[in-house]
Amino acid sequence: MQFGVAQVNPSVALLISILVVLFLLRFKLHAGIAVFAGSIVLSLAVLPAAELPRIMLNALKDTSTLRLLGIVICALTMSRLMELKGLLVRLANALETIGPKLAVHIAPVAIGLMPLPGGAVVSAAALKELVRRLGLSAPQATYINFWFRHLCEFATPVYPGVIMAGVFLSVPLSFVLLHLAPIWILMLVFGLMVSWRILRHATPEPNHCSSPSSVVAELIRSAWPVILVFALVIAGIDAVPAFLVTVMALILQQRMSLAEVESGFKYGLEPKILFLLYAVMLFKNVVDTSGAAHSLFDEMQIMGMPHAIILVVLPLLIGFSTGLSSAMVGISIPLLSPFILPGGNVDGAALLLAYGAGGIGYLLSPLHLCLVLSADYYGAALSSVYRYLVPPALAVLAGLALLYPLVS
Repeated sequence: MQFGVAQVNPSVALLISILVVLFLLRFKLHAGIAVFAGSIVLSLAVLPAAELPRIMLNALKDTSTLRLLGIVICALTMSRLMELKGLLVRLANALETIGPKLAVHIAPVAIGLMPLPGGAVVSAAALKELVRRLGLSAPQATYINFWFRHLCEFATPVYPGVIMAGVFLSVPLSFVLLHLAPIWILMLVFGLMVSWRILRHATPEPNHCSSPSSVVAELIRSAWPVILVFALVIAGIDAVPAFLVTVMALILQQRMSLAEVESGFKYGLEPKILFLLYAVMLFKNVVDTSGAAHSLFDEMQIMGMPHAIILVVLPLLIGFSTGLSSAMVGISIPLLSPFILPGGNVDGAALLLAYGAGGIGYLLSPLHLCLVLSADYYGAALSSVYRYLVPPALAVLAGLALLYPLVS
């Protein structure tokens, strides 16, 4: 490998680039700009300066980058179109008829099926009256809405983090979802322990109950786009055509106006989100070209640092510092590729531990948009919300750590 003028050790350069990203995020710079700057620093520190334009162009033309952009654009467009036609609110209303205590959990899960940036506000608004009837405090309402909304982030093929993991590792999304399943199962178990203590003395006012058949019918009518894209991906159809088919079917079935369609695609083509996706792909390409991850892996091996510690600490730090699943995956997976892809084959246990630790990091992050907006909607102080949020998060992390040696 040919080094740049400074001939900085690749491992040191890698750590410096991460510190640059964290430093810029600390001053509230957009994650895309921060990650892009980190990529530039790493490239200039390790590789010849003339290599940088070529790497930047290759990252833009790379089929993995184009596929990632296509999937995320379609996913965000679909979520916006569903919101415009009121399907998400109808979904929450239908779920409430099954019982207030159950609905307060299921409604955010259902709305969380779609990757709405800051979408916890949508579920928070849908639960507003139900929260009042249950007599929940602002921190309690924020915890339940936020925690259960994010179960789907580890269980559905529509979130950028899951998509990026599949693209980076060159495996089907069904493979990623299967190996991440213990995360959302542990989240459900420990999350319910906390919410049960919150709701055990709640005595909500009676509410009109619809027949089971009418509830199921309304659920299908309001959630069919999510069901369709989920079924297509699980059946093995690539995510790009699965989303395209579903978006077109949604536009036709809802007889959307040109203005609504334009609004949906404008949302999906949000420049800041697209730039973030390009930036993380650029970072991945620079890490691959420089050999920095492998250099770091070798040095950690020499130091005798346990793999499990590395798989937890690095993504946890990145997730907490960014508050974004896409940034966590985009930075962590390339760095940890020697651990997750030993011999070119995916180590499912390593993927589970790294992704789970990173997920807990960004769930606890004060930069997490859903957490901040949800707390603001209910008027809760973040410090009060953490009282409910931290115990189940640490329990999930401990569960994954215990599970790792059993499945590795």
